[in-house]
Amino acid sequence: MAIYAVHCSASDGDSAAALERAQVLKLGFSWTAFVFGPLWLLVFGVWRPLALWLLGAALVGFASARGVLGPEAATWLYVLSAVYIGLEARTLRGAALARRGRPLADIVCAADAATAELGFFARRSVPRAPNAAPPPAFVPPPPRPDILGLFPEAGR
Repeated sequence: MAIYAVHCSASDGDSAAALERAQVLKLGFSWTAFVFGPLWLLVFGVWRPLALWLLGAALVGFASARGVLGPEAATWLYVLSAVYIGLEARTLRGAALARRGRPLADIVCAADAATAELGFFARRSVPRAPNAAPPPAFVPPPPRPDILGLFPEAGR
């Protein structure tokens, strides 16, 4: 089972149009983002992290060209940035969706994305009673005089 984040438009509320545009993102490590980091960020329109990655790559390239960083250090910095993008790619994409007006609507645990989408729609389509009374609160039973703490009194 995998965990999926569902992002949909908050402005339309529960309308069918908002649910139709819902996006389901599988959470976890992204191998494609790990291998094709900046290209992955470009394809999915995650502009802020892409700009930060380009700035960092330019700084590392400049420092490597000036002799401040050796080629091994530059390679390790690139590998670390690839691991970071692979770990955080889907979170970064979710944050970009939230900035575009599609905040996180639900978290679904399912076998695949289609099942997660069905689970999300099933939860959203449950009818709600407008004047339903809240469930009764738990009322603990009254204390018994013959019990001291969790144990009966000695000698009874």
